[in-house]
Amino acid sequence: MKKIILIIIALYVATHFFGFNLRDTISSASRSAVNLIESIIPYTGDDFEDIDSQINSVIIKSGSAQAINNALDSSMRSAKVIFEKCVYNTKHFLSDNFGMTFQEPQRAVYQNAGKNSAYSFDFQNMDISTQSSLRQQLIDYSMNLRGIRYNYGSENPANGLDCSGFIRYASKNSINVALPRTAQEMYNCMEKISASEREPGDLVFFKSSGRIDHVGIYLGRYTGGGSLHGREIFINAASQGPRTGVVVSALDEPYWRRHYNSSARFLPSSMQIAQASVSAE
Repeated sequence: MKKIILIIIALYVATHFFGFNLRDTISSASRSAVNLIESIIPYTGDDFEDIDSQINSVIIKSGSAQAINNALDSSMRSAKVIFEKCVYNTKHFLSDNFGMTFQEPQRAVYQNAGKNSAYSFDFQNMDISTQSSLRQQLIDYSMNLRGIRYNYGSENPANGLDCSGFIRYASKNSINVALPRTAQEMYNCMEKISASEREPGDLVFFKSSGRIDHVGIYLGRYTGGGSLHGREIFINAASQGPRTGVVVSALDEPYWRRHYNSSARFLPSSMQIAQASVSAE
């Protein structure tokens, strides 16, 4: 017990009086341990790839913005939206020139996306530019939380954040959406989408022990250089491995690939925004 106390005191003195960087030392020791394990069991280190240290937040923000804009541009050029726009313009022409009346379809309300929804977010009265900026606001705010430590059961950054606490805190403070508290509850109340439908700002869910127990915010495909180039990434509050806390991870890391379950949406998609923009003209 005395030895433990002496070690704690020594670390405190070294940290506060001699500039000893305890966090970097622990990170380095963790990396060394992973390298040692990998030398014994090949490819084990892939589970703990040091992704966060490779990433520049500005690149991610601009990359996600480009991905969001590309998705919206693609939706605006889609046959479905072009057809709806033609129908819309034809109705207005007939109405203005021949007095014909048409019953307009009810505008979609992006609220309570799931059957058992535990949150409410009504986009009906938002203008198109506001709808279009929601995803980027969520991503930018989330990126600013990088480095906050992991703390199970907490949704207060001062005390640390767990995975769902991080998502809940980021969504509430960036776009004023109060999501459910747990990853399972978020999963239960959201619209499930395929991997091909994912857009930056959607959520990715992971499952172990038969239940949804982890969630992160999808950031899109990384456009920077290095080993991450072209890989899909997400931001999450991780509880295990050398990199814990709010970090950026790659979906194809062995651990996340094994435990990935599904993707879900709670913000309007680029197609929904494109359709709403036609109706707003």
